[in-house]
Amino acid sequence: MKKTLTWLSTLMKTTFYTIAVYPLFVLKNIGYHLRSPSVLVYASLFFIIDRITKLMIVNNSHKMPIPVIDNFFTITFVKNPGVAFGWFPDWRLPPILMALAMILIIGYYSLKLPEEERITRWALALLVGGAIGNLYDRVVYGFVVDFFLFHFGAFDFPVFNIADVIIDLGVFMLFVDIFFLSEDDNEDEVLAEASIG
Repeated sequence: MKKTLTWLSTLMKTTFYTIAVYPLFVLKNIGYHLRSPSVLVYASLFFIIDRITKLMIVNNSHKMPIPVIDNFFTITFVKNPGVAFGWFPDWRLPPILMALAMILIIGYYSLKLPEEERITRWALALLVGGAIGNLYDRVVYGFVVDFFLFHFGAFDFPVFNIADVIIDLGVFMLFVDIFFLSEDDNEDEVLAEASIG
């Protein structure tokens, strides 16, 4: 019993320290986080943006759909039980496990990234923030809240949300970084070594 109380006391102190002190640490070192984006800090910011938009949609679902641009863009409320664009609607556990695995792997990898890898850090922050946003929906609601609907003539583009946009932007940035920017960095290093040799 004494060990359990000691363990609980330590856990509560650690939790309090993390909640109370970590934001102060981030504010104190805000210059560092802006120069070399902290994946977890910015992922949290993207998650908060996603949550605010989804709460606005859920709280106003009775007013949906709202045409914004006739025959082009509508804000609506769709419960998406599947993965991207409503695929595999019967899947429940696999998307949750896949999102958790992705968040853990990217979170671990981000801790090993050099400070100079700014674009990679931004891309990973976007991926993690978006993944957490949709994961939250799956766990709390049992479905993902989607609300952006674009019409192209008779074709309706699959409904999506802010988290989906954030994830797509992260994938795009990662693609550009890997296939375009990284090659330039390697060429610069080779040229520098050749000039020294």
